[in-house]
Amino acid sequence: MILISFVLKIIGVLFMRSLITLFLILFCLPLMADKHYAFTPIDVTQGLSGNKVRNIAQLPDGRMMITTEGQLNIYDGTRFNYLHYDSCHSLYLSEYAGYHHDYLDDHGYMWLKNWYQLIVVDVNHERLVIHPDSLLREWGVTEPLKDFFMDKSQNLWLVTSTDDLVRIDRKREHSEIFLSDISVPNGVSDQLYDIGLIQHQLFLFYRSGLLICYDLGSRKEIYRRSLSDYLSAGTYGATSYIVFTDDCFYQLCNGPQGSVMLVFDTQLRQWRAILETKLWLNDLSIDKDQSIWVCCRYGLWNIDLVQNKTQYIPTLKLVDGRRIDTEVSTLCNDNQGGLWVGTANRGILYYHPDRFRFQNIGKALFPLRDDQSFYVTGFSETDQSEILVKTNAGTYLYNPQTGNMRLYGVQIAESSVDPLLSTVLPDRPVLQSLSFGKDTLVGITHYSWFLYDKKGKHLKSYNTSHVCNTLYIDASKRLWVGTEDGLLLYDLQTGKQRMFYTSDGLVNNSIRSITQTSNGHIWLSTAGGISSVTVHEEEGANTYQFVNFNHYDGVITDEFCERSVFQATDGTLYWGGINGFNRYVPGGHSSTPLTGRPLFVGFSLAGELIECGKEYQGRCILKQPLIQTHEIVLDHDQNFFTLEFTALNYINPTQTYYRYQLVGVDKAEREIHSSDGRGYATYTDLPAGQYVFRVQATGNGSSWNGQYAEIRIIIKALFWYTPLAWGLYISLFIILSVGVVMAYWRRKRRKLVREQKEKLDEMKSVFLQNMHSELAEPVDRIIAPLDTVLKRPDELCSRKQLQHIRQDAVELKSLISQLSEGILLPVSSDENSLNMEELQVSMRQLLEQQEQRKKQALCASVEVEESFLSASDEEFLRKALAYVEQNIDNIDYSVEILSHDMGMDRTSLYRRLVMVAGKTPTNFIRSIRLKRAAQLFEQGYTVAEVADSVGFSTSSYLSKCFLEEFGMRPTQYANKRRKE
Repeated sequence: MILISFVLKIIGVLFMRSLITLFLILFCLPLMADKHYAFTPIDVTQGLSGNKVRNIAQLPDGRMMITTEGQLNIYDGTRFNYLHYDSCHSLYLSEYAGYHHDYLDDHGYMWLKNWYQLIVVDVNHERLVIHPDSLLREWGVTEPLKDFFMDKSQNLWLVTSTDDLVRIDRKREHSEIFLSDISVPNGVSDQLYDIGLIQHQLFLFYRSGLLICYDLGSRKEIYRRSLSDYLSAGTYGATSYIVFTDDCFYQLCNGPQGSVMLVFDTQLRQWRAILETKLWLNDLSIDKDQSIWVCCRYGLWNIDLVQNKTQYIPTLKLVDGRRIDTEVSTLCNDNQGGLWVGTANRGILYYHPDRFRFQNIGKALFPLRDDQSFYVTGFSETDQSEILVKTNAGTYLYNPQTGNMRLYGVQIAESSVDPLLSTVLPDRPVLQSLSFGKDTLVGITHYSWFLYDKKGKHLKSYNTSHVCNTLYIDASKRLWVGTEDGLLLYDLQTGKQRMFYTSDGLVNNSIRSITQTSNGHIWLSTAGGISSVTVHEEEGANTYQFVNFNHYDGVITDEFCERSVFQATDGTLYWGGINGFNRYVPGGHSSTPLTGRPLFVGFSLAGELIECGKEYQGRCILKQPLIQTHEIVLDHDQNFFTLEFTALNYINPTQTYYRYQLVGVDKAEREIHSSDGRGYATYTDLPAGQYVFRVQATGNGSSWNGQYAEIRIIIKALFWYTPLAWGLYISLFIILSVGVVMAYWRRKRRKLVREQKEKLDEMKSVFLQNMHSELAEPVDRIIAPLDTVLKRPDELCSRKQLQHIRQDAVELKSLISQLSEGILLPVSSDENSLNMEELQVSMRQLLEQQEQRKKQALCASVEVEESFLSASDEEFLRKALAYVEQNIDNIDYSVEILSHDMGMDRTSLYRRLVMVAGKTPTNFIRSIRLKRAAQLFEQGYTVAEVADSVGFSTSSYLSKCFLEEFGMRPTQYANKRRKE
């Protein structure tokens, strides 16, 4: 009994539903338009989290936010991302007992309330806000909420537990109480259902049907209206849904006895009913053409207020011909002109006027068995403008106005081949022929196409590697031949030909039929879709633009048949294929352009998808969602990456084209065609540097809009390649260079000072030696006679006087020796204490005085006794000479080393050499080197060889010193000695 009762209940429900549907059809039949709607399903098989769709909204970046039962889905036209929420993401609303209602603000938040709770989505970061009341506390609201609203200007309106209506301005700077006791407008408790704002007038809608209008600035009431003056009590009060425009608002009201759609004119301050029904109305949306869409438990309405037309669509037809009956729970019209229909159990149904351009008449319309093979081979037209559909199962009569199909009779045999060709090509069956002028026939066989001159009876055949399926001669006398692998274009006047493939823009390479419409477009049916070709005739060369259509446009999913194409007298095109045919009414097929920039939706490193907020190799690469990211910084070894992007081509994602460029790497833009709407760009082994990736998109047959999405990619270099490292390198180079230069100048200065000291020592030595000689000689002349006289004993008195004279002369000589010892000391090594200019002036004066004394001495004749060296002096000179000769090739052998070898300090050596040899130690060493050099020059050695042998640093320095010693250069000296 329970089972019978259950079955009877189901039958009763179905019967009532059929009656309601019949009533609606009959009621709306006078208002119905002939517009055809076909929807594309988007459900769990494509990634939707569930088929129970409760709300649909479009985000500011163009993506769709789809709320299912328990989950949020973000859809970019190719894939879904999911947002999960629990109790920590919700705020309790004590008076909202309705279904999902969304509000989008321009601060990056989506406010979604549903059945006593409010959740907030941070759209920019693709996450839900934890504890939404924290946001409200920032704006000064701490009380619990009864309900939440947002007006068209994005002001937030909160009904608090103290019955205050609180306003938070759109800048979110502060909150204020706009009205108190908001739930008792007439002194009786009444629930506030909705809020709206039009031209600084605030409208409050109550459950009782009361409407109160306030001035937003003064907060004074302007007027009141009540639905009870317009409607019966049973058609409102349960729910109320408002959609605002610039000068009016539309209102859906549901009550226990029926539902009504109203429009309220803010100028006339009154309602007007547009639609009344017994069905519960769920949602209302307005498309870009200002048509109103209303959904209900059984289908939806499309209302055109401008043309005063209403169309009820109780059953939703899919693009593949299937029909579904389901409750439509929500609606959304996107900015591309598409309609998103959310159902109670079938997911989403998407419709766009550009998507189903081709009417698909499938096998289900023909009275055939399900297992029966079926294909359409051709068409023709009757005098009543009905279409004869020729199939393998007979000929059918199709009425384009009513869509009815009935069996017409047996198959009608027609031939598209000129009978003359059977005699011209008896061994090859001709598949199709056309006349070109009066005397020329053009035709195809299986593997060739040909030209036949009937007047001259001349046949010219062109063999092909692939089967020829069809041919066509267009209005410009161009021949198009469709083969199994490409489209051949042959100019009958010039003889030029060209092949087209999918790489040139074809939807498929297997061409099945060709025709041309009155606007000059060439239409091609293929094994996988339809292509339209537009020839742009330009000087020098023609260009060809392809627009392709596939199952998203209503094209049959199976292959088209060869030469099965027909153009009716009204211009309508028909293509026959397997399991059905397509019907298309030309009228321009320009696609809706993609107006926005593409979105970056994926980033991978070495094939691994990078997730937001997740660390990779100890560093977070994406700190926020990629859509909100403007710069990505990578390490030097992370230079193998892939960027994914989408153009949000909801209309036909398979016909999406991209042009992209990595500035700094790609010299020009790369163009790709995406088969699923998503584009990919991969780069490997990029050097360190900063790059900008830019991409633009277009749809099928559309021009490029020039709107680029850009993202900066920074690949960091290894430390020793970084600017800091290069700065350190440059600084170090500068420091080293400065150090080398300073060291060079210090060495050069020391050398110069040393040479000056040695030269001054030499000048001083010569001067003092001369002075010693000049002073000692007269003293010796005095002492010598005195010694002689003192030897005479008989002159005692004179002897004492002479002794005193001698003693004075000895003291004078001692003083001269002391003078020599004091002056002959080396010049101080302290360069700063040496005043070269004063010393040179003093030496110059002394030398001048010495020269004057020499001149005076020459005037007198002086006999000089010969003097000889003592044994100790000879031993001293012999030892010094030996040490110098032993080290004569040592360039570093100096006075200090000689002093050490002789066992003397430098001062003592200096004094002894000057006294014995008359030379300073430096001149003594150099003199020995130069004398040895002279011997080597006599033996024929070169200057360079001699310089190395006698301890001179350079050949030029040897030549200079040799010139000073011998008065001639080494080469002159060697030549002179050889001559001698």
